[in-house]
Amino acid sequence: MRRLSLSVPVTALSFALIMTLPAAMPAQEPASTRIKLTRDSVVGAVHCAPTGKAYAVIHPNGIVDECPLARDTVIDGHALPRGTWIQLNPDAMLTAAWLPRDVELQGLPCKGTGYKGWSVRFHADGHLALCFLSRDAEIDSVPCLGGSFLRELRGSTHVTLDATGRLRSCRLSRAATIDGRAYPKGARINRGGS
Repeated sequence: MRRLSLSVPVTALSFALIMTLPAAMPAQEPASTRIKLTRDSVVGAVHCAPTGKAYAVIHPNGIVDECPLARDTVIDGHALPRGTWIQLNPDAMLTAAWLPRDVELQGLPCKGTGYKGWSVRFHADGHLALCFLSRDAEIDSVPCLGGSFLRELRGSTHVTLDATGRLRSCRLSRAATIDGRAYPKGARINRGGS
């Protein structure tokens, strides 16, 4: 009898756990939709161009996740040329882009070579967060190195900015003294974080 009385509570407990498990599990979010665009299309208020062999991606709420722009477009204050592949979050804020050519963004010459080439990234508020410079440029009195394939082999040349647009990090285009410290050409400097 004792054996039976022990197994009954275990069975009841197992049943209770099984019955509450589905309620405790988070609901699965709907998946994004991938489609090939064969002609210019308006998707969630964005004018998207044909995607070729790639796919446009649409968030479950109908906002574009990723597509090439069919025409010159201003998004979050950035003038992006036709052919720019954009990435938006579900709130339609710009998170990343691949520029079809070199473009000036927030006063910086950002490198562009097309889809999945040199990328640019944006902060949640839309300000530029990262780009590869198309040429050497001075940012906040710091001489920053432009990006190239050969330079990338020696260490990344990306430039990062904080949310206010101030320089956070870059690789130096020449030797410089920054904040009282001497750095050689090619050194990566970091200000206020990585």
